[in-house]
Amino acid sequence: MSSGEIRRRKNATNRQTAANSMSGKASPLTQTKRSDNTDETNPRQSGKKSLKRREYDEYAWFAVFLFAASYFVITRRGGGIHHSRGGLLSSFSKPYQISASSVSVMGNQEEMIRSIFYIAKNQKDSTKSSSLELAHNHQLEVVLSSPPDLYCTEETTDECNTNDNQEECKKQSSNEQSIPFLSYLISTTWVHDEELGRGFLLLADGGRSGRIWRWEVGGGPITIGRSLHMERSGCRSGLWVDGDDTKMRNGTCPENIFSGSVSSSSSCSKTASEQKTSSPPLLGSASLAVELTRDAERSSIGKNIIVAEWGEKRIVRVEGETGARTPLVVLVPPPAHHEKIEMESQGQEEEEASHESEEVSVPEWVRVQRPNHLTYTPFGDLLFSDNRDSVGVVYRLKEAVHVQPISAEQSRDAHGWERSTMEDQADQNNVDILFQTDGVIEGLALASDYSMLYILVASPVGKTVYRLPLDSDDDEDDGSGDATSNEPNEGEKESASVFYSMTFEDCEEDHIDYNGNASLSVGSKLSVDAQGTLYMITCPSTVTFLSREQGRVIGTLTSQGSESFTSIGFGEDGYLYLTSPNELRRVKTRIGGMAVPTNLVVPQPSKLASTGGDEQRRQKRDKK
Repeated sequence: MSSGEIRRRKNATNRQTAANSMSGKASPLTQTKRSDNTDETNPRQSGKKSLKRREYDEYAWFAVFLFAASYFVITRRGGGIHHSRGGLLSSFSKPYQISASSVSVMGNQEEMIRSIFYIAKNQKDSTKSSSLELAHNHQLEVVLSSPPDLYCTEETTDECNTNDNQEECKKQSSNEQSIPFLSYLISTTWVHDEELGRGFLLLADGGRSGRIWRWEVGGGPITIGRSLHMERSGCRSGLWVDGDDTKMRNGTCPENIFSGSVSSSSSCSKTASEQKTSSPPLLGSASLAVELTRDAERSSIGKNIIVAEWGEKRIVRVEGETGARTPLVVLVPPPAHHEKIEMESQGQEEEEASHESEEVSVPEWVRVQRPNHLTYTPFGDLLFSDNRDSVGVVYRLKEAVHVQPISAEQSRDAHGWERSTMEDQADQNNVDILFQTDGVIEGLALASDYSMLYILVASPVGKTVYRLPLDSDDDEDDGSGDATSNEPNEGEKESASVFYSMTFEDCEEDHIDYNGNASLSVGSKLSVDAQGTLYMITCPSTVTFLSREQGRVIGTLTSQGSESFTSIGFGEDGYLYLTSPNELRRVKTRIGGMAVPTNLVVPQPSKLASTGGDEQRRQKRDKK
């Protein structure tokens, strides 16, 4: 074979190899192109796929609806007879304890009671009985319960903590059920959170240094329950703690640690309770309120919470943005003692010639002692009570919504302030007296038309509800008058009339002696619903319902074997809430609580024209 033949064969082989390699690399591209061409040349097949997708999209809403309906049935419907929480999932959880299952009816007031509560369907009328059975899932139930707080006094704290049963106490206290977390519940208030889209209940714990608890159900199948909202809500500095009244050292706040207190059913706690413990000192938060926001959707919407601090002896506004505590009320006009006024009036004529008249005309303001029953009027005024020396007084802080906030740095120093601001007393004329009594004030509530203020007063004999007209003409001074003057207050006190009265003999077996036990008068024991019906705690564990026309009793709700009720109030979730020192109860109602309008709140003076500004403000207050 010649060399030329060899070269020709070799070149041919190389060309064939190169061609094969090129065809191998191009095969994926060719395959891809073919697949693309397949889609392009088969539009019917692609159209069928898009049509199926559209069919699925059209029925997607049904799948979502089916899932939502199933979720609603599981979480909202069903449950056992005693599962008032509702929902099939509640069958797997512990049911709430039923505290009362019937409502007593007075006279022919059955229709009124049925308009308030959910009555069992199998009970058509109460002609044969004086009571109506509540529907099985709308009874009075205990939703929160804590063992009692057995407070060790200072003299015996070491002995309590070193008794022979201390090891057994530690073992028992390891169980969460035996550790008390509620010291002494006093009142509640409802707060609506716009960001969450739902509301929750705030519980004011007045025991020890105070705590504010948050209780909510949430939007899911499981109750969220309680959580700590604020620690040491009533006593922080200890500067105003009186040791003689609280069995504490002067200048100290009790600790909110319940390590020395366990369930009273244990042997170690029995030894402690019999010899070395007592009820906790009440230096916490006594009353709560949500500050009114002008033109808000509802009165419960607000970032600022008003707190009555018993340990600090003042009323503060907790700023939602900074957490600072702005003092609203520190000093108040002293209550008028009739005997002292008569004696002073006899000697004033002789002393005017030798003494300055200013010393007599302006009495010295005093620090508030036990502020309670915080109530906002539609105009932005804050009403509250103070019980001191067996005298109950109702005060009004004019246009409380316009008090300027303080900074967080000033808030720390404000504990030692002797007044709400650094101004002189002569400039503090924004607090006046509306009502005064010799008994103990147990509750304040606005009437459904906002023209009246109901005042619940307790005495050693019984309880009385007064009705006090709220006239906007009282505010025409806009704070320029002398708030310590007794003349207008006397006129207002004469206009107060008795709306309802009862004696403790009516309580029968539920009777309790108020003499010598001031803690029994603690709490907000009066509320009004949207139709004007009054709800008041008359006997220790009995709620009495009064008609708004003539104050007649239309029915009662009694809890068997429970602690004495301390407060009553409505939530915006359709429940009526009742508190005792260590328990929270609720009952489903058809009627909600009275809603305070927000469009009548007086605007700030700076936003009004200087000419005729006062007249405009009065017109805004009177316009309804």
